[in-house]
Amino acid sequence: MALEERFTRDGGFSADGVRLADILAVQATPFYLYAASVIREKYRRLKQHFPGFDVCYSLKANPNLEVVRVLAALGAGAEVSSRAELRTALAAGISPGNIVFVGPAKTTPDIEAAIDAGVHALVVDSADELEQVENAARQRGRPMSTLLRINTMEQPAAQEKMVGGPSKFGFDEETVARDAGGVKLNHAQVAGIQVYSASQSLDAGFIINHIEYVLSLAERLSRRLGLKLTCIDFGGGFGVPYNEADPELDLAAIAQATDRLLDRHKPGISDCRLLFESGRYVVAESGVFATQVVRVKESRGRMFAICDGGMNGFSRPVFMRISHPVRLLNRIAEPASTEVDVCGPICTPLDCIGRAARLPRPEPGDIVGFLNAGAYGYTMSLLDFMSLGRPAELMADSGQLRVIREPVGQT
Repeated sequence: MALEERFTRDGGFSADGVRLADILAVQATPFYLYAASVIREKYRRLKQHFPGFDVCYSLKANPNLEVVRVLAALGAGAEVSSRAELRTALAAGISPGNIVFVGPAKTTPDIEAAIDAGVHALVVDSADELEQVENAARQRGRPMSTLLRINTMEQPAAQEKMVGGPSKFGFDEETVARDAGGVKLNHAQVAGIQVYSASQSLDAGFIINHIEYVLSLAERLSRRLGLKLTCIDFGGGFGVPYNEADPELDLAAIAQATDRLLDRHKPGISDCRLLFESGRYVVAESGVFATQVVRVKESRGRMFAICDGGMNGFSRPVFMRISHPVRLLNRIAEPASTEVDVCGPICTPLDCIGRAARLPRPEPGDIVGFLNAGAYGYTMSLLDFMSLGRPAELMADSGQLRVIREPVGQT
């Protein structure tokens, strides 16, 4: 669905039936706004294409409790990376048996919390950690399933590669059988593997090859380690189009190829739970970061719209060099006529969150919206930089608007 179709109604900006004027009457800028219908749409699309997979929502993308509740109500599982994320997932109503706990630096209290909660699996990155899980499970008198995270020899063509070279993540593929096989297990058990190869992939061909690679690897390792394969976690990486020219990820092509691959590998995975982790794909396109133009100025041939919220509230465009689609929300139907650098109030030239954006000529008071901001927005930002306060988070759902995180320090 095109961006304008998700967030326009009768020629004006609208999110889930809530108009911009009604939003601004409730909350001043800067703020994040999430459309619940988009979250539901994206999750259902994954489930429709991959009915044989459980989808674990990656809370690191957006851990707001109300966002997680929308997904829990649809039956989503969770991928968590901290005790706080685990508490959020449980509070949102996600069953412990649908939670996997990942992360390369889990402490003993992290592992104990996962065991006590009864999560489906702890994803372990090394022989030392596997032994740590065994000790914790023995001391608590409870069994614990683990998945071995593998640093494969795949070579993803992606900005954020997670495999293929030296890494803090996972067992190296070429030594995992020796390293994991050397740990004596009585209370912990290895249920399968997890491989997270790359983030933000829009290449259907790579994802298909990744699925085939992981299936073959899981079967080989199960034979070498003598384990009964009961779970394969293929990680995530499903991308969304940030730049206007980016293509949509071809889920249908991935799904058709995956069906063929599962049939081919059926004897070895017949009793195996299949997992995808997905954060960005599910929530990114639901979100808008809104900031108000305070001043417009020209300098040596360039136009600047200086806003009340910038990299302090929305850091990802700066540090990840992502060009989010930008609109003037209060003039969303007007044609773009001007190239503008959209900046914030922070005292550094880095604080430009929209470079060379094509917009109607901006004026003070205009509301600038950065779309596809529902993932890695609020919690990835420099929220306390310059003590300007933290933005609010809002949820629009079926014509209703709720503040789901109050602003901090805003007057």
